[in-house]
Amino acid sequence: MEHISETSKVVLIPWDPNSSEHRERLYEQRIACGWKADMVEKWLGLQRDGKMAIQWVVLSDHDPARDSKLALHISQFPAEKESILDSATTFGGMPRMLPNSPSSFIPIGHISLDSENPDPSLADPSQGLYCITTFYISRALQGIGLGRAAMDAVEGRAMQEPLCAKTLALDTIAREFYLDKEAWKALGIPFPKVNNQDWYERRGYKVYKREYSYPQKDLSGKMWRIPSVFMKKSVM
Repeated sequence: MEHISETSKVVLIPWDPNSSEHRERLYEQRIACGWKADMVEKWLGLQRDGKMAIQWVVLSDHDPARDSKLALHISQFPAEKESILDSATTFGGMPRMLPNSPSSFIPIGHISLDSENPDPSLADPSQGLYCITTFYISRALQGIGLGRAAMDAVEGRAMQEPLCAKTLALDTIAREFYLDKEAWKALGIPFPKVNNQDWYERRGYKVYKREYSYPQKDLSGKMWRIPSVFMKKSVM
């Protein structure tokens, strides 16, 4: 189930919804991300049913700077210093064979490739449409190519059997919101290093609709309606 990009030096390992260690680590990373930590419990059932396919982003053993990157991640997030076991026995709703001696790892992020979404414009397997969601790379390691690596890997997996995806979709914060530093400060979220809309556009994703789909309460209790863009990319 693992996929290594030749240029990216990352491995994707399935999240195990039945493991307390996996659940706690995902919750910790969603807290660090700043979004949707309260959704982890809901994701348990979706992962078990194969509607979500959350995967850990793990530094490959083939990355020559693996140890220094991992040390940087742990120095900023010491609660994540312990390894977790590769223990998922299902993935995408299908049985998954574990090796005789399962490996342990320290994830530096996560990403999901989903076959179902409340918004049908984001996922419809009958049309070869899948969506990329819950994407996070450690804030200690952003801006050094690991996001690109994870996207390369998940897009590559989507195009292979059994999915044979034709189109990939995603949603992200709209470009204009990234310019409002005071808003990020009020929300208590570190100002992002990358404008996601621009980043995805460079990868070939194109906007097909806009909404205010990220309600978020700031530190004072004020509710923000954050603009979002929905994007698609043909991978046929």
